[in-house]
Amino acid sequence: MDQDERQALAEERAERYAPAPTGGALMAGVCVAAVALGGDFLVSGFYGWSVGDQPLVAIAATILGFLVGFVGYKKLARTNRRATRAERRRIDAAQSGEKGDPRR
Repeated sequence: MDQDERQALAEERAERYAPAPTGGALMAGVCVAAVALGGDFLVSGFYGWSVGDQPLVAIAATILGFLVGFVGYKKLARTNRRATRAERRRIDAAQSGEKGDPRR
């Protein structure tokens, strides 16, 4: 099995339990920010508040939503990379016939 096949197999195995996020960190941040801002409009409408009277709340919700989406995407991507590396080490250890803990 050559290097490309090993890498593809490692990515396939890692995808089962730590799927790679799609899109991008910036897009994830924008989407969550939009949902947070929409939530702010819904809550203000329910309670009869005006979003224009409380711009700091809208800005804070948008910024916080963006950060949650951005950081969440980065954490998912890092988890996928770590899982792929772990699977690659297991495959390499199995191919070379090594015994012992493949997580080292």
